[in-house]
Amino acid sequence: MNNYEFYGIALENVFLFFVILAFSFLLHIVVFSRRVRSVLDPYFLPVVSSVFCFTVVGLLYFTSNISTYVFCNYLLTQFTFILGFCTFSRVKFTSGSQKSLTQPRNYLIAFYFFSIVYLISQISIYILKGIPLLMESRLETFASGGGTGVIGRISDVSSVFSLYSFFLVIKIDKLRISEFPKYIILVLIFLTFILSGSKSTFLLVLQVFWCFIFFSKLKGWAYLGFQELLRKNIKYLLILSLIVVTAIISIQSSNVEPDVENKLNPLLALMLRFVHSGDVYWYAYPNDVYLSIPSNQWFAALFNDTLGLLRIMDWGSLPEAVGITLKDIHHPSDIPQGPNARHNVFGLIYYGFFGSLIFSFFIGFVISFVRNLLPKLLPSTMLGGFLFTYLICKISAFDSDPMLTITYINNLFFIFPILYIMYLLVSECLNLIKIAHEN
Repeated sequence: MNNYEFYGIALENVFLFFVILAFSFLLHIVVFSRRVRSVLDPYFLPVVSSVFCFTVVGLLYFTSNISTYVFCNYLLTQFTFILGFCTFSRVKFTSGSQKSLTQPRNYLIAFYFFSIVYLISQISIYILKGIPLLMESRLETFASGGGTGVIGRISDVSSVFSLYSFFLVIKIDKLRISEFPKYIILVLIFLTFILSGSKSTFLLVLQVFWCFIFFSKLKGWAYLGFQELLRKNIKYLLILSLIVVTAIISIQSSNVEPDVENKLNPLLALMLRFVHSGDVYWYAYPNDVYLSIPSNQWFAALFNDTLGLLRIMDWGSLPEAVGITLKDIHHPSDIPQGPNARHNVFGLIYYGFFGSLIFSFFIGFVISFVRNLLPKLLPSTMLGGFLFTYLICKISAFDSDPMLTITYINNLFFIFPILYIMYLLVSECLNLIKIAHEN
């Protein structure tokens, strides 16, 4: 089923669509409200996305466009995912004295180091490939190699650590001229997020801020000033987010040939983007189209990025991303784009009915571990905060796009150690120079 066929079904059954949407909304509140309490929580948007996915699948089933087999598989994989997601109990904070952060000079070096690395990598991408916001598909940025893949990995890792270290070094009690360079760098980073063309990437600034407060609160660091700052400005930040999202949608709509989606005003287009959270289901489930995708390379499909990065397999022999394959079946194009292969569809294709249940439970289990147990195990250091923030931000995509999440994990394991060692060397050299000057 292509996009326009689904739009027709939705318009013919508007009342049913909104009934299922309301039920899905209430169901997700019951399941997730105690575990996802902030709109800045990195897992908030995936929950909102899941609300619309449930609605799409329900509409397809109750209009007799998908079989009971795939509908039951969807429900059961969602159930086992939630079981995994609830494996570890939610983090509980204990009240106590707040400790001031130590080693401020090293934090400052970390901020400037990772910020410079990030901005240089982004400028390199713009020079080599162009600006993603102005492309028909952001995936074109890294589609043809040319070294931009590695630069993209460096950019991905350094962006999070730059933002996290910003909150370590910024002073919020009053505005100081000496703080201006830090704010200028933050604005530059924010602009690169907008130029990325992603409707959610720019929210990384707020999500990292939330992670910083969360980790500080857990480890007994001083956080009340930041929490109060966030509380006072949350409404303005959300309004700004809405403005930025609509602006991105407007710019992207002007880059492509006009169609039904691009004729909508930006706010309606934003709503349609939420509905498109479930596009992989109307591509894959009706007429059992998912069966047309070869399922024999299940390991290579999940660890596509790992096998290619380590040159264990040639990139050309690795399975194509499920979303791109499904999109090309219904909307053939030379542009590399497509929906996220959500865990239900990915698992059903590569692991079968019962295997997909185990796969979905595993994904929920991993997300639960990262959100609830990992922060307790990590040390109360800058590195501990780095790792927690990166993982909780990136692992939130595991149920919506398993392959992409494996890419993020590879970036952490293979790219971050190199960058961190470079930071330690730079930090040590600067400290030695400082000691030499003092003597």
